[in-house]
Amino acid sequence: MEFRQLKPDAYDIRISMSSHKYQFFLLGFLNLCIVKDLVHSQNHTLIFSKDNNIRNCSCSFDIPSCDFSLANLMCNCKSIVLPKNKTGSRLSYNGDLTIWFSDTTTLGRLVNFTFVHNLKLSLCGATTLPTEYLAILGLKYLRVQADSIQEQSLTITHCSVKDRPCLVPTTPPFQISYLDTSLFNGLPLLKSYSVENVSSIKEQFPNLPYTSWISATNKSYIVTLIY
Repeated sequence: MEFRQLKPDAYDIRISMSSHKYQFFLLGFLNLCIVKDLVHSQNHTLIFSKDNNIRNCSCSFDIPSCDFSLANLMCNCKSIVLPKNKTGSRLSYNGDLTIWFSDTTTLGRLVNFTFVHNLKLSLCGATTLPTEYLAILGLKYLRVQADSIQEQSLTITHCSVKDRPCLVPTTPPFQISYLDTSLFNGLPLLKSYSVENVSSIKEQFPNLPYTSWISATNKSYIVTLIY
């Protein structure tokens, strides 16, 4: 009896190649999902005030705004004591920061003259806020939410004139944003306006808060008004 070695025909080869391509595609898709999950699982900071208690939480995912019970359950939270001086804390946050608040006094103690790039502010409760200006240093991206308004977002642009290179000072604080707290009362659209080369905030914007540790000597700032 004669045995013959069967050679795969072109159809079998195409099937094998398609199978390998599918395996590579599936492997790449799974790797992408793993990387995406790792990015979204990175902790971010949530701070909120409840029953005269300030809680600082590290959360691995976004908690629905003002869901205090879920935050205490799902995040790693601890009570903290803030300084009474609402204009001199100079805290710094490298990652995302979310703050739930119900009054401007608490919000001022939490964010005024604080360094943070990505910030979300949620007003808890139907409270009408007065017009106050809070200073935020180095702000790049802002989200705001309240019962009376849907969540809005704003990317901070430093140029007041379009199609022109921005002057970006290298010595911090290079950029100061002033947030008008009355925007939580239901203004239709979140807006901002930037002014470059501000050598003296105290002289050029006398109604805005100012601290002595911001020196106006031989320095210029980019001042952004958020309203």
